[in-house]
Amino acid sequence: MSALALAWSELRRYRRPLERAAIAFLVIVPTLYGGLYLWSNWDPYSKVGSIKVAVVNEDEPVTEQGERVAAGDEMVEQLEAEPVVDWTTTDAADAASGLADGTYLMTLTIPREFSASLASVAGKDPQQAHVILARDGANGFVVSVASRGAALELQERINQAATAAYLRVAFGQLDDLRDGLEQAADGATQLADGATKAHDGAEKLSDGLGDAVTASGKLTDGADQVADGDERIAAVVDPLVDEIVPALPGVADAADDLTGAVADLTDAVASGSDGLAGRTSATVDDLTALAKAHPELADDPAYVRALKTAKQADARADDVVDATKDVASAAGTVHSRAKAVDAKVPAIQSKIRGAQADIDRLATGSRDVADGLAKLTPALAKAQDGADDLATGTQKLHDGAGELADKLSSAATKVPSVTDPDATAQSISSPSLIEQRGVHQAATYGAGLAPFFFGIALCVFGVVAFTVLRPVNPRGLASRARSVTVALAGFLPVAAIGVAGALVLTAVIALALGLDPVSWPGLLLLVVLASLAFTAVAHTLRTAFGVVGSSIALALLMLQLTSCAGIYPVQTLPGFFQAIHPVLPMTYVVDGLRIAMTGGPDGRFWRDVVVVLGFLVVAVAAGVLVVRERRRWHIEELKPVLGE
Repeated sequence: MSALALAWSELRRYRRPLERAAIAFLVIVPTLYGGLYLWSNWDPYSKVGSIKVAVVNEDEPVTEQGERVAAGDEMVEQLEAEPVVDWTTTDAADAASGLADGTYLMTLTIPREFSASLASVAGKDPQQAHVILARDGANGFVVSVASRGAALELQERINQAATAAYLRVAFGQLDDLRDGLEQAADGATQLADGATKAHDGAEKLSDGLGDAVTASGKLTDGADQVADGDERIAAVVDPLVDEIVPALPGVADAADDLTGAVADLTDAVASGSDGLAGRTSATVDDLTALAKAHPELADDPAYVRALKTAKQADARADDVVDATKDVASAAGTVHSRAKAVDAKVPAIQSKIRGAQADIDRLATGSRDVADGLAKLTPALAKAQDGADDLATGTQKLHDGAGELADKLSSAATKVPSVTDPDATAQSISSPSLIEQRGVHQAATYGAGLAPFFFGIALCVFGVVAFTVLRPVNPRGLASRARSVTVALAGFLPVAAIGVAGALVLTAVIALALGLDPVSWPGLLLLVVLASLAFTAVAHTLRTAFGVVGSSIALALLMLQLTSCAGIYPVQTLPGFFQAIHPVLPMTYVVDGLRIAMTGGPDGRFWRDVVVVLGFLVVAVAAGVLVVRERRRWHIEELKPVLGE
């Protein structure tokens, strides 16, 4: 029996109405999955004009440098001139209640200081203007996404209003600017004259500093000599003072001691019979009496010498007494003068110490002067270099000031005369328009999503189909037919239904939603091939793994949805999905359908066709191998783990 005959017999099994309804349902599965979603999202942007957005204008116009700025009113006029949505001007209370009950999907509030902030760019304290765009997540997540795009649009409008406000003020002051430039040119001319005088003075300063450097060198040498001499004087004076000053109080004390000692000496020498003269006379008398008593001593040498000495002492005793009196008189004089000196010792000590301190300060100061002069000379040399640089700089300043004066005069003549500042500001705030050009563009949002959802719908069919149809005929497995025949007999009925469903999906989208592909033949070819390829993959998985195969096919569908770049470019996907992107069939199905629907390189389209065809051939061949393996009966076949 041929594969077609087995396939037809498989379809003829479904005779009851409910079974045939199930077959019909499989035909419209791609349309239900892909068509309904595309229908609901075919052209949502054509209806955004019905979305109500409340506009609350609380702005208070201001006057800046004589120009009235009413940026809030201007912004409302611009919004109403280009009604992307239904801008509804209202008050804050109505906007808040409308946002809460869903009447308004967003509210735009222009605050009171809006114009003041925009006009401040022409002043000393510029402020950034802002508006408040409010949304309520209870009205839908897409509203939050859309509000971001609206925020960008409003940012552009605010920037335009800010530029217009600034230029309106600026152009209103061009006459003042021209006058200011002329005055600046006059000032630059005066600056050039002053720079000439400064240059002459700098040259004279440089010459004078040169003379000062020479004189400072000489002065430094003399100061060093003075410092050396002062230090030597201090080295001599300080030790002497340290010895003399402490000794001064002892002079009077020594004089007192001297006077006392002289008085004692005088008393001892000149006090009657106890005095020196009395004692020496008594000694002579005693020796004479001794000789009379002892005549034998008269010739004794020792006695003779003693008597002679006593007589000599007695003869000089009066002289000693007189001399002692003179010493006593001199000691009294010394004592009186020492007393006078002692009274002046503190003052003398203070003066000596003061003189010592003055000499020390003189030595230290002269050394500081010498050291300062040593530093002054190189400093003066640097100052001379600076004066030379100043002379050079003032010459450049003169040249620059002259050039500045010329250019300011020229700039004053080039300041434009603006007769209508408002119109000029408005034109310059929006000096250009963006002209958008594109090739191979989808006409609507839904047309752009169609390749992605066509691929999803065709892949989903392969997963769903085998919940109704058997992947392989058990009778065929037990027959003598070849494995190729048995495999095709299980694949072809589902493939035929899948192709029918793919064509129904294409027809419905074209007729109901207006899909107009660039290439009908290319679209139909790839739709048929994609349906066959996805069905072949699902058939092989279900034949090989039973119910688990459908789960594997579903997981494979998830991987394909996330890696085929059906909505976002592949470059934006995480690394794992970029890695599997080129090895899954939906990547090429979506790419080929996009080219067939909106246009693109023919070479890339035929590459996609060949790759999808390759997946189809590989999947069918794998199915044949699986059927061949299934024809080898195992004990598990009699009682499978999961029911079919």
